[in-house]
Amino acid sequence: MPCYGVMRAYTLDLRGRIIAFVEDGGSKAEAARRFGVAPRTVYRYLDAHTAGTLAPKTSWGHWRKLDPEKVLRVLRRQPDATLAELAKGFDVQPMGVWHCLRRLKVTLKKSRALPRT
Repeated sequence: MPCYGVMRAYTLDLRGRIIAFVEDGGSKAEAARRFGVAPRTVYRYLDAHTAGTLAPKTSWGHWRKLDPEKVLRVLRRQPDATLAELAKGFDVQPMGVWHCLRRLKVTLKKSRALPRT
């Protein structure tokens, strides 16, 4: 199980139904409510339809992915590593490591050492 979120594009059929609804006289706000999308999505689809590019993108860009096996190997070698240390080793933000560990059902109860005053 990769450690990243998956977003799915709305189907071309749904996009076409939204466009048809608005072109048949329906309001953009009503289209958003009826089809369960954000109002901004309706506007983007109308703009895309005008430009002739209504089809969903084939690539959503580069998604960073943490390999769960690699994360577990590092944790076995360094069981006392903090999220910040793990994140630095993988060149990601600590929250990204936290999400990956959460999916793996691994808990880290560590914090930076605070000096006593």
